[in-house]
Amino acid sequence: MKKLIFLVITTLILSSCATIFNQPTKIIYISTTTPAKVVVNNDTFSIFQNKIPVEVQRQSTDLNINVFNDSIHKTVTIKHRNSIAYWMNVYPASFWTGFLIDKNNPKRYTYPTKIYFDMRDTTNTYSTYDQRSKKGEIDLHVSMPYINSFLLKPDNENHYKSNTGFWGLSLGLDYYHSSTQFINLSVSAVSDFFVPIPAAVDISGYYEMMSSSFLSVSNNHKIKNFLIGYGLSYVRNTWDLSYYQWGQTEAPTREPVKKSNNAIGFVFPAYFLPTYHFFIGVVYRPTLFRFSTDHPFKYEHLISIDFGWKIKLKK
Repeated sequence: MKKLIFLVITTLILSSCATIFNQPTKIIYISTTTPAKVVVNNDTFSIFQNKIPVEVQRQSTDLNINVFNDSIHKTVTIKHRNSIAYWMNVYPASFWTGFLIDKNNPKRYTYPTKIYFDMRDTTNTYSTYDQRSKKGEIDLHVSMPYINSFLLKPDNENHYKSNTGFWGLSLGLDYYHSSTQFINLSVSAVSDFFVPIPAAVDISGYYEMMSSSFLSVSNNHKIKNFLIGYGLSYVRNTWDLSYYQWGQTEAPTREPVKKSNNAIGFVFPAYFLPTYHFFIGVVYRPTLFRFSTDHPFKYEHLISIDFGWKIKLKK
């Protein structure tokens, strides 16, 4: 009986996620577009490198922050909210008892991890995403389309060919023609290599490989931590049917063949930016018209899971 009571009590205590996982304090990062002073809970900090970490107490009240320099003074209120750890109590195995245990515990609360202040804006506002992009800014775009799904229709083949594999590289430039929109010009090469990490492999029998290289230009909208774009692409798609004889492999029933075509189409990138410099997202690149073929109007596509980095070249 004592063991059962001990087990029940232990289960109830361990089910209170905020109490277990959250520290009494939280580190927030405050950024300003120009050097400034910040007052948080009567403590004054100077920001010279545009960002500082500040440790604040978790509590059931809002956080007041004063930010000022020689020309602007902002006073903002940061709303408190329930933390992810607190909402983890919804997990059925805890019978929701964690909500009761965490109910009056200040560790259940949190504040935004990142807080940005635009010192050109005189209003008492802040943002939880980086708004540093400016008109005329140029960024280097380096990304890896890591997972690639192809749908191709090679000439004189009875059926569409489809496959999903790995590896690619994309290089480009982003030019901001406004603070929230930019033109991207990129050159990319992707494949459907079946091994997710670089490795030597032995292949026996027939092996299909698809690849694509393309030039794309797109207009992109920056909406908080998201990028959504649309544009045009010029593409060279390749389908390669090879035969490798290894061991007791049977003789080939058709000759190996490699077929390529050039096409034009569209490109639709969509990214999430967890930080200003890193992004991850999906690129959908359909083509509708092919050159130098008896059947020019054919739908083909490439869908890539892409992640990469932005490097500021010109501010």
